[in-house]
Amino acid sequence: MNAAFIEQLTSSELDQYANELEQAIEMHALWLTRVNKSLIFGCAPHPHDVSDKPHLLCHFGRWYHGMDDTALLDIPQFAAIGAVHGRLHDVARRLLLQRQQAQALQEDYEHFIQIGVQLRELLKAVRQSIKQNSGIASRLMAKVFENAKEGVVITTPGGVILNVNPAFSEVTGYAADEAIGNTPHLLYSGRQSGDFYAAMWRALQQLGHWQGEIWNRRKNGDIYLEWLSISSVRNERNELTHYVGIFSDITTEKENEERLYHLAHYDPLTELPNRVLFQDRFKQALARARRNRRSLAVMFLDLDGFKDVNDRYGHGAGDDLLGQVAQRLTAQLRQSDTVARLGGDEFAIILPDLGESSDVSAVARKVIDELARPFTFAGEQEVRITTSIGISLYPQHGLDSDNLLHRADTAMYVAKQRGKNQLCFYSPELE
Repeated sequence: MNAAFIEQLTSSELDQYANELEQAIEMHALWLTRVNKSLIFGCAPHPHDVSDKPHLLCHFGRWYHGMDDTALLDIPQFAAIGAVHGRLHDVARRLLLQRQQAQALQEDYEHFIQIGVQLRELLKAVRQSIKQNSGIASRLMAKVFENAKEGVVITTPGGVILNVNPAFSEVTGYAADEAIGNTPHLLYSGRQSGDFYAAMWRALQQLGHWQGEIWNRRKNGDIYLEWLSISSVRNERNELTHYVGIFSDITTEKENEERLYHLAHYDPLTELPNRVLFQDRFKQALARARRNRRSLAVMFLDLDGFKDVNDRYGHGAGDDLLGQVAQRLTAQLRQSDTVARLGGDEFAIILPDLGESSDVSAVARKVIDELARPFTFAGEQEVRITTSIGISLYPQHGLDSDNLLHRADTAMYVAKQRGKNQLCFYSPELE
């Protein structure tokens, strides 16, 4: 989008683009979100945020301090933004360093919030000045379009691409002359169904905007995930004149989220759910059981002889054994069941949606027989272990996950005392 293109826009279209300008400037809110996540959850701060001059390293700061439009610089509120923006980053830097040192944040954090509010008010005032001066808007929007880190694409109402910015080319691999005259189908990945795109167009037609995650394909064939926001642009006669799409590549962010989720919810040795995910699934299974008036069983397993394997063959062999146990347990259960490693050589199994004919003891005996078969390690070393299993039932033995798991654990210890390699159902007499 160049200045000549903007200058041809009607007043209502200019107003629409001024609103989009405000949104582009307030992408600084993404930085605020990042800082707040570090402060609240104790995540490691971004290196830029704790550098000597952090206000010059964020996207907004680079844009602001690189601005040389004299008409814009004459706006008092715009001139005041620099000092406020610098203070905001200075306070954020101090807070992040304090958080790393486990210091109290209350007073500085309140100051941080106040400065953020002040910055937003200045940005709103600048927007009002821009709306009143089409020359400023034209020059400023051209700079935002060219320098924005987000990809921007402008199309006709029929979807033909009129213009793209450099960030579009960086993300997609398509140069401007390759994209212009084409349609966004150029990026089609095939990951989403026709229903997905039909719903997108319905939203655009009925609401005038749509946003969400979408899978697209780069010129080199790589598929990537982007966060896309599409807005319609109308003239003073309410006629649709353009669509403007703004997007960011969030593939790495999504992969990091999934990796963090996996680390937080799965045991790294066996790839089974850990205690956190087990408790979550247990509560969900209990909620379904109450709603559907069904029974549920939980088994608490402890391996007999595991310590001997560790002592005799080393912890590497013990880890290998736990991995093989996890595979055997998973193979014996239904897809709707959950098997988790709670720690050490302790495992737990949830058997949801049990009918009147369900034989929990038969499942437990099958698990006992499966784990009693020899295990083989590298070098064809063969070892044998067994397992002791305690079982509690919902609703007979308890109504919540903590009680049911505790009672299954109690029954498991009785099974061990009775000679191991067997199962035991909970009963009040075992306490």
